[in-house]
Amino acid sequence: MKKIYSLLSLLLLTVSANAQVEIRESNAGAVAVGNDISGTTFTANVTDDQTYIFYFNVKNVSGSDQYLRIKVLELSAPAGWSDGVCWGAYPDDELEGQCYTAAAVNTNPWTTPNPPGVMHAQTIPDQGNGLLWPDIHVYGTGSAHYRYYVMSNQGGFAIDSFDLVVSRTLSIDDNKVAATVSAYPNPANNLLTINTTGIENGNSSVKIVDVLGKLIYNEEMSASSKKIDVSEFKNGVYILTVMDKGAIVQTRRIVVKH
Repeated sequence: MKKIYSLLSLLLLTVSANAQVEIRESNAGAVAVGNDISGTTFTANVTDDQTYIFYFNVKNVSGSDQYLRIKVLELSAPAGWSDGVCWGAYPDDELEGQCYTAAAVNTNPWTTPNPPGVMHAQTIPDQGNGLLWPDIHVYGTGSAHYRYYVMSNQGGFAIDSFDLVVSRTLSIDDNKVAATVSAYPNPANNLLTINTTGIENGNSSVKIVDVLGKLIYNEEMSASSKKIDVSEFKNGVYILTVMDKGAIVQTRRIVVKH
C-alpha cells in the first residue's frame, strides 16, 4: 500500500510539473509585455481613490490544452478597499459573463465559479492565452496584497501564481476636492451616460478601448455630463478612461450588452 501511495504522489508531481503557464503584464489586451512574473510579486503605486484595473496575460506552455480557473487570495487590505476580477480565454475578447464584481468576490479565498451548464473555467489551448484582469477599488491610503493562483480545474491544484501589491500614499492634491467619474447604465445597451465632478469643464476627454487595446471612442467633454451612443458597439467588455488635461482621472470597466 505504501508503494501505491508513493507512486500516486509521484504521478501527481509529474502532472503538476508538466502543467505550466507563463504570466506577464499585458497592454489592456492579449499582447503580453515584459518578463514572466510567475511566482513573483507585481507592485503598483497609485495616488488617487478610484478603481484601478491591472492587465495580465496567462499563456499555456504545458504542451496540451488546460482547463483553468483563478483563485484569489486576499493576504491584506485596508478597510474600505475591495477587489473584483475578470478571467477569460483569448480570442474570446468579449469576456461576456466572465467578470466578477467586488460583491461577487465575497469569500477569502475565492475561486471563479463553475456551476453546472456554465463555462466559467476557461479552456486554454497549448500556446494559447487567457486574460486575467484584477480590479482594485482604492479608498484611502494604505497597501493591499493579493495572490492570484492559476488552478487546474480537473485536479483542483495550483499550477502557478503571482502576487499583486497595490499601495496608495498621500499626495499633495489630497486636500483638493476629489474628482469622480460615474458611468451608467452598466451594462449599457444604447446610451451610456458619463458624469464627472471636480473637473473643470472643457479640460476633460473620454477614451474607450476594447480588450485588445483598440481605440473605439475618443472625444472631449465640454460639460460635466456626456451621453455616448454605444448601439453600434459589439457586445463585450470595454475600458473607459476619463482624462483631465492629459492626466488619467479615473478608469471604469463597462459592459455593452444588446
